[in-house]
Amino acid sequence: MPHPPIPKSLVTGIILAGGKSRRFGSDKALFEHQGKKLIEYSIAALEPLCGQILLSTNEPEKYTFTGLPTVADLFPGCGPVAGIHACLEQSLSEHHLVIGCDLPWLNTRLFDFILQNSHNFQVVMPRHKGFKETMASYYHKSCSAALEKALLEKRYRIFDAILSLKTFYPEIDNENFYTEKLFSNINYRKDLDRD
Repeated sequence: MPHPPIPKSLVTGIILAGGKSRRFGSDKALFEHQGKKLIEYSIAALEPLCGQILLSTNEPEKYTFTGLPTVADLFPGCGPVAGIHACLEQSLSEHHLVIGCDLPWLNTRLFDFILQNSHNFQVVMPRHKGFKETMASYYHKSCSAALEKALLEKRYRIFDAILSLKTFYPEIDNENFYTEKLFSNINYRKDLDRD
């Protein structure tokens, strides 16, 4: 029996914009693709489902144009786990949808599916072709303590940090929103030529 949908007012979006973009050569989140900055695709994917969106970045001045509240890492230089942790600490919501800032082909239907599958789980990450996608995921507020413990113990890989949490990896290969390109991320400028 399907669970009732989680109201938008109870869901916070988290956009991870703290990457170094070394391979890309400039800040990926601000790069324009088909008239929109990459981060604007992330905002558009989350907005229909989230009452608030937090932007994880240690350079807030770059993102004032978004109008979104920014959150600095409490454990600087420790990667995505630190970004997720800081936003969970700041958030007043129970439910959180996490997205990377360099995945312009992700869509709201995927995140709606993730949210629908979040009941009784602390973390939900979609799986396809054997891959688990960390940059399109769900975290419950209760994950914060486990992530902080991982950071203190220098376990910076996401899969190491969530080991103790109740996690679900739903298969999405056969879902109607799934495409080969869905999780294609932008590491190099040539990656933008995939359309």
